[in-house]
Amino acid sequence: MHEVVSRDQLDEAALRVARDIAAKDTRVIRAAKEALNFIDVQRVNASYRMEQGFTFELNLAGVADEHRDAFVKKS
Repeated sequence: MHEVVSRDQLDEAALRVARDIAAKDTRVIRAAKEALNFIDVQRVNASYRMEQGFTFELNLAGVADEHRDAFVKKS
């Protein structure tokens, strides 16, 4: 759950979340989506190992460094 809103505010709240996700790096979003799809059907240990594999791949690609540096620069 991200936020609790009334029914009349639901569409706008959903669009805010969708815009926030859409603004993220597509490499990270695709890896997260694939990890979530896979996790649903696996045991907890296998799911965690799979998630860590995606994290490792993104780190090797330099994605984590890019976003950490951008965050630090913005702060």
